[in-house]
Amino acid sequence: MSSNDITKAYIEAKVRLEKALKEASEYGEIVGFVSRFTPSKADESSHLIQFDVDPYQYFTKFESIATTGTYLAAVDVKSGYVVSLKVKGVERRDLMSEVGVPDTSGLTPKIDASGLITRARVKAEPLLIWNPETDEVKAATCVIEPQSPIIKPKPRILEKILGLPSEGVVLGSLTVAENVIEGAKVRLPLKAFYQHILVLGTTGSGKTTFMKNLITALLNMKEYTVKPVNMKPTVIVIDSTRDYVHMVLDRLWEETPNINLEFETKLAESVYGDIKPPDKITIIVPVTRMLTEKINEYCKEKNIVIRDSRQAFEILARYYFEVTYSRVISDILLGTVEDVKVRVVGHQPRRYVELKIKYSFKDRLREITVNIVPYAFKFTEVKGSELAELNPFLTSQARDQLPRIILALERHGIKVYTLKDLISILRESLRDRRGGRGGYEGRVSPSDIVYHELGIHRGTIENIVRNLGVLEDSGIFDVILGNEYVYEPDLYWLLETLRGGLIVIDLEFLREHTPILAGNVESIVALRILCRAFKWKILKYARRERTQPVIVVVDEAHRFFPAVGGGEGEYVVQVANMLASIARLGRARGLGIIFATHSPKDVHDIVLQLTNTKVIFRMDPALIDKLDLPSEYKRFIVKVSDRVAVVKSHILRLSYVTIKTPLPVVGHFDLSAI
Repeated sequence: MSSNDITKAYIEAKVRLEKALKEASEYGEIVGFVSRFTPSKADESSHLIQFDVDPYQYFTKFESIATTGTYLAAVDVKSGYVVSLKVKGVERRDLMSEVGVPDTSGLTPKIDASGLITRARVKAEPLLIWNPETDEVKAATCVIEPQSPIIKPKPRILEKILGLPSEGVVLGSLTVAENVIEGAKVRLPLKAFYQHILVLGTTGSGKTTFMKNLITALLNMKEYTVKPVNMKPTVIVIDSTRDYVHMVLDRLWEETPNINLEFETKLAESVYGDIKPPDKITIIVPVTRMLTEKINEYCKEKNIVIRDSRQAFEILARYYFEVTYSRVISDILLGTVEDVKVRVVGHQPRRYVELKIKYSFKDRLREITVNIVPYAFKFTEVKGSELAELNPFLTSQARDQLPRIILALERHGIKVYTLKDLISILRESLRDRRGGRGGYEGRVSPSDIVYHELGIHRGTIENIVRNLGVLEDSGIFDVILGNEYVYEPDLYWLLETLRGGLIVIDLEFLREHTPILAGNVESIVALRILCRAFKWKILKYARRERTQPVIVVVDEAHRFFPAVGGGEGEYVVQVANMLASIARLGRARGLGIIFATHSPKDVHDIVLQLTNTKVIFRMDPALIDKLDLPSEYKRFIVKVSDRVAVVKSHILRLSYVTIKTPLPVVGHFDLSAI
């Protein structure tokens, strides 16, 4: 190389170094430089760089620049590319070690702070490269030049160089281990919700807090525009524990033990801005015969005489308000209910009761709207194939034969008006297998129809009677409120009128008003609503009609989709097949499902297969193997603090990040306190 070439190379290198230093100062804070004493290499076996951090920077900012797992960046001198780095190791040496004093020197050095004034040597792994000129992000494969400045990047730059989505629903603040990186957010595009999400974590790990915050972010949609415009998502929550019905109420952080209120407030503002709880909620309230008995007792206590069905529906809504909201406002929020206005709207199956609730809290007045939608089944509306689909506990033979039985009975003039009628007729056929016309005025008897005409096996009839008996015992069929039957509400209409709204199915309320021996009727209601939402999407798609995104939240998912061995065999298979169809076909039609449960071993394997994004909070180490996490995250997740999670998603360029969700930005209460 000639001296002229050397001069040109020097000038070029000098210009590029100065440019890199200038750009580094714009992109973040310079904290060090790629080492001049250790080769910077990139080969197939390893790709690590070493950089030095001066003593003052190290002692004052070691947590953010010299901790294993920290995200930093290098501005490469030759290319100007910004390279994201992940710290893999830190080395510290005393001054005596630096100058080469051997251990065998015989010296007994005194404790002296001056010996600590040495540079920290940090090893880091390049992750991704960002080209500021083209805005392209790609894998880091080229060597980083010595003397390239190392920066602590600004939040927006960090999001860019880590390949995090720039728009979508905010999951939480990006963290390094448990340390929040202020201003850096992890988002998930809405399309990732259609590929379904699984949220895992032990009790108390922050799972429900995260879910509530995520739902609130979905409803606000501050940083993502859904196409077509003005079609915000509708969120349907299958609530097994009555955690979500209080989302319209104010948050109460002051009562949370062992928190730094200033830090938590700042975290919530940095993640969600001025996000507010929804001021409107629609609650689907299952109505059973046991509930109507309680309402009758309630009326006696209040000296109320029910005159008609509309008044009965109004009283139902008032009763629900008193058991669900009144005491929470007064005993937990320490607020005061100022006014409750009740209005019955529409006719069945599009009837609901509107509650306008005003309450004072912390010297301010707030008004919320709670729409109560009564929910029950009328046999004449769901008989036939719908009744067979409704009960997943039926065997495949029973599901096939049940519609045939009902049609054959009616064809022979045997009218069936209620579920109880059908069960009585089938029980009679079990008692009288020989057939005959006694009691049917010349008509064919049920046993003739079932055994001789249809040729159905006795075991199939027994399965039908047993499982329909469970439905009948639950009291959710053919329920009379006032002087009127309660019908299954028109969910199609509800979805069309509640674009951008929150719908909660209160299954805990159903459990409280169902006999203990009535079986798992909550599963039947939950799966029915999930199927109806899916069928609405299919119908609209076939008609080429645009619909809003629908996100279904299934809390306590193991109750509805248990692992093999965790429920009745054929039930498990049937609901798994049903879920697979809904999840796979729903993706292209704007239907997403968020599952939440404690352990991956509790839910069916199909849930793990269908969910392309997993959010994992603290859990027992024995339960983690099914999640296929890298070892560093396995060690981390078993001991992490509340509200910190690992996010595993195909949407993320690096596949994994850690996040922290703020305290609940909506009402979230310990109901054992009242």
